[in-house]
Amino acid sequence: MAESRRAKLYLKYNKRDISADLSPYLLSFSYTDYASGKADDLQITLEDKAGIWNASWMPEKGATLSASLIVQHWEKEGTTKKLPLGTFEVDEIECSGPPNVVTIKAVSVPVSSSLRGEDKTKAWEKTRLSVIAKDIAKNAGLKLLYDTNYNPTYDRIEQTAESDLSFLLRLCEDAGLALKITNKQIVIFDESKYEKMAPITTITRGKSPVISYDGVSATREVYSAARVEYEGRNKKVIKYTYRPPNRPKTGKMLIINERVSSLAEAINLAKMRLRQQNKEEVKFSLTMLGDIRLVAGVTVMIKGWGKFDGKYFVETAEHSGPGYTIRLELRRVLEGY
Repeated sequence: MAESRRAKLYLKYNKRDISADLSPYLLSFSYTDYASGKADDLQITLEDKAGIWNASWMPEKGATLSASLIVQHWEKEGTTKKLPLGTFEVDEIECSGPPNVVTIKAVSVPVSSSLRGEDKTKAWEKTRLSVIAKDIAKNAGLKLLYDTNYNPTYDRIEQTAESDLSFLLRLCEDAGLALKITNKQIVIFDESKYEKMAPITTITRGKSPVISYDGVSATREVYSAARVEYEGRNKKVIKYTYRPPNRPKTGKMLIINERVSSLAEAINLAKMRLRQQNKEEVKFSLTMLGDIRLVAGVTVMIKGWGKFDGKYFVETAEHSGPGYTIRLELRRVLEGY
């Protein structure tokens, strides 16, 4: 007799394996993996008829959860594969009823750090984005992976009554860079680098196990070109206009009046800011049978949906169980920038 597909959650609580204790009570779980801008989160919903999960077994806020998703007989019989979900800290516990249910919510941003929820005021002078990111990571007890060659400079930059996380995220967005926090590490990267990677799979209408889908193609706030204009202290004006290949036919020009010290910086800024503005032009969402290969930051091909066909970047991947499904939020990859 063929073995049926199985998906189960493997969980450590403060480094202690509680998977077996959890299993009899587990109603559902979901793990949401974001490419950038939001903390990854883990939610676990438990049956609590005995009243132990909201009493003696209630997790402590700030406790560490290390999770993995294990699938058996998924692609073919006799196989076992694992998707490490990362390390999280418990930040909310909710109980409801009847029937008695407890939901544990945890996030990848350390609750115990000062990275979020604590407004700070500080100034940096004659510095770069990587230096600011390193300072913030060190103060939060995190490592920094600065995975891009673009490193904006600042004569002076101020953080005013703002949390470290929102301040750093704002700087990254202004620079056209992405920020992710995972496994006690801040990662700053250029999404265009990841968009150039080969698609890990093709999702084909009528063949792939798609449960539902939705596509949107927008023109609002989409630009066909970007122009940088900056006059330095010596009255020297640096100008550059970038028009990407296969650009939108909106005719609108994005004007950028920000400090640049060279034509090379102007070219880079124009491309970065234009792609930041245009990258949400074509969006596609899918709910389908679970696939542990599909995580935020990879690319896939979409086929069979007409004008929506093409190469897409996975912005969000939500893995849910125990009847393992995945919901993907995708955006079509931009060409040339």
